[in-house]
Amino acid sequence: MASLDERGRQIGHLYAEAILRVAEEQGQAETLQDELNELVTYLDSNPAIEQFFGSPLVEEGPHAEAIERAFRGKASDLLVDSLLVINRKGRLGSLRAIAAGYRAALRDLRGWMDVHVRTAVPLTDPLRARLTEALAASTSRKPALIEQVDPAVIGGLIIQIEGRKIDASLASRLHHLSEALHARASREIHSGKAYVEP
Repeated sequence: MASLDERGRQIGHLYAEAILRVAEEQGQAETLQDELNELVTYLDSNPAIEQFFGSPLVEEGPHAEAIERAFRGKASDLLVDSLLVINRKGRLGSLRAIAAGYRAALRDLRGWMDVHVRTAVPLTDPLRARLTEALAASTSRKPALIEQVDPAVIGGLIIQIEGRKIDASLASRLHHLSEALHARASREIHSGKAYVEP
């Protein structure tokens, strides 16, 4: 039997796939992704609304009225209509899972992947381009770099691809980039212009 978290992910995935099909047909897949991100942010700052939407004690009608009041004219009709369908199915409590499922489904459809990169100094544009090119060539996917400057990284870079370690072939391709970053950090330290976190 599936756990509650797993069940929530399954529900999120099911609805996300259906919504993505419609969004793709209407040419609004990326726009809807942005709106779902904003919706999650809205829920973060309005926990009472999230609790109201997730309450099984509230009937469909009041939920629908709240959706219309809160979002109609402020968000796309696609988002509002999707929320109304989710409400009719009694799944408003799964909005976060649906948003996460949509993001994952869209990334799979587009061949995107998240790559977390930690470096001692900020990446320059040429190094960022080389890193993106090396990752794309090694994974056959389009990397979206999520950069973090961490002075604790002595030199080079630390890369995490969707929670997985880098394989040996990719590590060897990135070795030269790591050396370039190490050399840059060393030059900045010797020149007295080491990057300081603001």
